[in-house]
Amino acid sequence: MVLPVTPGCRERSGMFELSQDHEDFRASVRDFAEREVEPHVARWDKDHHLPLEVVQRMGDLGLFGLVVPERWGGSAETVDGVVQSDFTALCVAIEELGRVDQSMGITLQAGVGLGINPVLTYGTDAQKEQWLPDLVAGKTLAGFGLTEPEAGSDAGGTRTRASLADGQWTVNGAKSFITNSGTD
Repeated sequence: MVLPVTPGCRERSGMFELSQDHEDFRASVRDFAEREVEPHVARWDKDHHLPLEVVQRMGDLGLFGLVVPERWGGSAETVDGVVQSDFTALCVAIEELGRVDQSMGITLQAGVGLGINPVLTYGTDAQKEQWLPDLVAGKTLAGFGLTEPEAGSDAGGTRTRASLADGQWTVNGAKSFITNSGTD
């Protein structure tokens, strides 16, 4: 399988190699993870605690906005109408956070992949204006409801349905687990 190489990365002797900018970015995220996350992981796990203040600091570092255009608060540039996102940097950040705590790595991954990306890809401009700035800043985490009692995580077997009547949406169904549903 041939993977596209993100601008700023290079391939040498058939191996993927990060650019110096990505290596510098890796070092800064690693420092953050070792300083802000690693010393507290055992306590957070024991207490079943999601440290929202650390999520906010991840937003302050710009980690949630790596693939989001500047227009919506991210750091991705738009050139001739095409978003030049840095997916490689996002992967590096997830890896470095996950190196010390998988919960924080998956919080970033889910925040971008399950929360930001659907709004960015399918949302209206009004929805993007309403939701993306706070999602990118780490002030808000989107919820994601897939798992159902009879379907597990089989998206094709889910029974929850939404219907529009008289300008109001009604959602009917049951969920067993909703990512990020246990916080304010």
